[in-house]
Amino acid sequence: MKKSIFFSIIGVSLAALAVTLYSMFTLYSNDLGMSSNPEPVMTTSKAHIVIISQEQGSYMMNEIQRGARDAAAKHGMAIEFWGVYRSNVEELIKQVDIAIASKVDGIIIEGVDRPDFVQIVNKATYSGIPVVTINSDSPGSLRKSYVGSDHYQEGIMMGRHIALKLNGQGTIGVITNMEASDTDKLRQQGLHEALKSYPGIKLVTASKDNENAPANTQTFDILNHYPDAKAFIGLPTESGRSIIQAGVTRSRTSDYEVFMFDDSPQTMKLIQDRIVESGLSQHYEEMGKMSVDLVQRWLDSDHLPLNNSYFTPISVVDSANEGGGE
Repeated sequence: MKKSIFFSIIGVSLAALAVTLYSMFTLYSNDLGMSSNPEPVMTTSKAHIVIISQEQGSYMMNEIQRGARDAAAKHGMAIEFWGVYRSNVEELIKQVDIAIASKVDGIIIEGVDRPDFVQIVNKATYSGIPVVTINSDSPGSLRKSYVGSDHYQEGIMMGRHIALKLNGQGTIGVITNMEASDTDKLRQQGLHEALKSYPGIKLVTASKDNENAPANTQTFDILNHYPDAKAFIGLPTESGRSIIQAGVTRSRTSDYEVFMFDDSPQTMKLIQDRIVESGLSQHYEEMGKMSVDLVQRWLDSDHLPLNNSYFTPISVVDSANEGGGE
């Protein structure tokens, strides 16, 4: 009797020891990252990217988002659209910082060539988040690539088009944005380069007091100083109507032609009504699609390195050639 009790105690003790040893081994295995489970560990593979815009709600961004959304769906990406409704670089930088803290997998953003913007893009890059600039660039940053129009070539194309329309003669008023941008500078450089071959054409801007004024004020100023102006070209998106209205007050709209650097619905309506001579198509939807494709390429380490820039098509549009190119 005593022997059976003794062996029972020994058996229970051994069983308890075996359970203890098994538990210790399991815990040790887990700490080492080992698993006895043959099934793979379930992790989400869906990339999460954001597009951050300076002009949220604009025609341009709606088109970019359309292309980006389609590309993200094709790649199985989660995509969000952030941004500000009026250009505000400080707010843009804050949103990039939030994206970094959120550990997104990629950032697509309208670039700004400013030191503080360059710094935040570089911070994202150092954090392992690829940044692609879209529509406007930040060439001094560590962004992976730029997707959008070649703004210098836009100026070249539009300059040649205007020279042809004016038969190489006349004063052209240039209406600038209220806040100077690198995009505008490149376009104006292209305009000047293209028109160097036409000594009969002169590009003029509003006087210093009005160079940052609204489009209609700039138009008045130019007409005051150059009453024989034969054409106007608007750099600000949707400035066409303001240029026209300024001319109406002078009974001058039939005396000059208006050219635009955009193809927004408002500009296209003015072209169809033959109030504006020509616009410039930017192919924004293609920009959105391509930018998402490039982020996916980077994440997949596919066909790297990326090119420094990927220029999307540009084309002049007028009432006889809507959506076409030269």
